[in-house]
Amino acid sequence: MSSRDDRSSMAIEVAISQIASDNTSAALEILQRAGAVFSRLRAAHQTEPEDLRQAQLTVLETCKALVCAQPDMGPILRLASAAVSAAQTATSARDALESTENEALRFVQTAARAARAAASQAASLIRNGSTVLTHSRSSTVLAAFTEARRTGTDFCVIATESRPALEGRDLADQLSRQGTHVTLIADAAASLLMHKVDMVLVGADKITPMNVVNKIGTEMIALAARERGLPAYAVCDTSKFIAAEYNIQSHRESGGADELWKDVSNGVTIVNRYFEAVPLAYFSKIIMEDGALTVEDTARRAQRASINKAMLDAVDGLHEEIR
Repeated sequence: MSSRDDRSSMAIEVAISQIASDNTSAALEILQRAGAVFSRLRAAHQTEPEDLRQAQLTVLETCKALVCAQPDMGPILRLASAAVSAAQTATSARDALESTENEALRFVQTAARAARAAASQAASLIRNGSTVLTHSRSSTVLAAFTEARRTGTDFCVIATESRPALEGRDLADQLSRQGTHVTLIADAAASLLMHKVDMVLVGADKITPMNVVNKIGTEMIALAARERGLPAYAVCDTSKFIAAEYNIQSHRESGGADELWKDVSNGVTIVNRYFEAVPLAYFSKIIMEDGALTVEDTARRAQRASINKAMLDAVDGLHEEIR
């Protein structure tokens, strides 16, 4: 391998490591960075002699690393599935790497367009004079707020801090810069202020036939809204859908104890989760690029979102399918 190829390979490792350590960026933002990895992958193997099978294995290992870097994000698994499928149909090593890059970039571009359309659908639900509560920092939710304001809708936002990474503060800052009145609250105060809310709007990192996977604390908020008879919506695009739930083990399952308590006392165990699976039934509708879906329609659409078998086999032992 040439020194240039060696540098490219190191850049891939760094990029995946940065994706794995990112606890604050929205799913679409991380997906775009994951897609760029495949361009680096092709560049890393421009001069290295390689047969087709080796190139396909290289793609598969890269996809495995990406999935394990962000195991809770459905779009990463769907991206990896599409990339592996592209490599499998190639007729040469060069074709495998080029086809994979093209398919990965196409997937990301399609997801980005769909996310914008979903945001527009969500914006149409925000009424003049209403107050919307949101949790964490979804780029699609932010785009929905931006679109609603652009079309002249006057509304207020209640945003949670979104502990432990506090990405809700970034959302609040962005909204205030746009001129939207926003109130920042502690996560635990969401139920207390629910009487001031007209609707809940959150994003999603993954949609399965049973659950919406999103930032920890989402279930508490969805239940509080349901108790008051308020609509709770999750907004996302089709790239978030997968046909089954996969509990892929990673450092994210039990890492970052110091985010909750530095210099923790002996005998105290820290559990610091970033994501949770919330039953679909807790949401009024799931807002997609083509409109609002009922719980039943969402489950059916998710069931059709199959994953490449070779991709699933590659992470065998890292996941447990929940039937």
